[in-house]
Amino acid sequence: MARETNPTELETKEQKYVRLPTFLEQGFSALKRDVVDKRICSLCGTCATFCDKIRISEKELKPELVEEYDTICGLCYAFCPRTFLPLAEIERKIFGNEEARKKAEGDVLGIYRGCYAVKSKKEDIKGQDGGAVTSLLAYALEAGIVDCAVTTASDDQWRPLPKVAKSYEDLKQSAGTKYTIYPGVVGIKEAMEAGCENIGFVGLPCQIQGLRKVQTSEQPYEVGKERIKLLIGLFCMDNFKEELLDFVRDKLSLDLERVRKFDIKGKEFLVYDEEGKVYAIALDEIKRYESEGCSVCMDYTAELADISVGSVGSEDGWSTVFAHTEKGEEIVEGAVEKGYIKAKEIEEKGMGLVRRLGESKRKRGER
Repeated sequence: MARETNPTELETKEQKYVRLPTFLEQGFSALKRDVVDKRICSLCGTCATFCDKIRISEKELKPELVEEYDTICGLCYAFCPRTFLPLAEIERKIFGNEEARKKAEGDVLGIYRGCYAVKSKKEDIKGQDGGAVTSLLAYALEAGIVDCAVTTASDDQWRPLPKVAKSYEDLKQSAGTKYTIYPGVVGIKEAMEAGCENIGFVGLPCQIQGLRKVQTSEQPYEVGKERIKLLIGLFCMDNFKEELLDFVRDKLSLDLERVRKFDIKGKEFLVYDEEGKVYAIALDEIKRYESEGCSVCMDYTAELADISVGSVGSEDGWSTVFAHTEKGEEIVEGAVEKGYIKAKEIEEKGMGLVRRLGESKRKRGER
């Protein structure tokens, strides 16, 4: 994760809109120098989502400037989660509660109002672990909290694709975790262009960080940030390059069209086929496919999200769910009340495991 910047260290200028000096001072050339060339880009897609002059190169999977002239508007540099991340300021704007911030001091899990083991009560939802994300989004759609949810689907070869889900059926089609790197935030742009006014988003910690910077930054541009209403984050230790899929296909002699699910348990990468057979690959064998941009990230549980979800800490078939914000807590409680999910307390042993993995990722990112 990028270093935390103390706002008092920044020499700010009193202007009508601009507060942070990155706007109108640091453009794409600075982003390329400080992030892309240093190979710490997480490929979250935030820069390309909010600036029409940036696109993600499909060939090299990295941001590139569409035009020859860099206008230095500052959006890409300011919104990138890898340039700087003023956590204290973002947390103050999101959570606001001094007591809650004190509670989080030194806790790798960040600020949260509740933690639960969750399982979907909808039999037709076949999610990754308990179907929690799909069920929570389905409730948010029914309750009118969001009018769409930006999720990550995949083609028949498990290559990730953005999906703007506007219905229960749409949500079910994108259930399940994808383990290869993809600029999922670009789905926000698709949702805005489709006219959605209340957008939910599901993504990785780096993507949540970028969107929180968008939401909390004071800047002179109309980027539609007020239309982003719900952020659900996914636990993440590492993400992988697309070459991982070719490796899995060749090593297992398995057509990826037959794969039903990927998962990571302990020290193994698991592949489930459509007949229920499970293939195990040691994590050490796929380490070379880890994305370089993940090496500096210190956020395991997507602690800036409204709700974060992962499999670690709960028994098989259940998901671990953190409600970080008041909105997140209300959605979890509402989904229970309306019969979308069932929830119970996380056992102390499970919380300990989540915390240990969080500490491990934070230590790795600090190196």
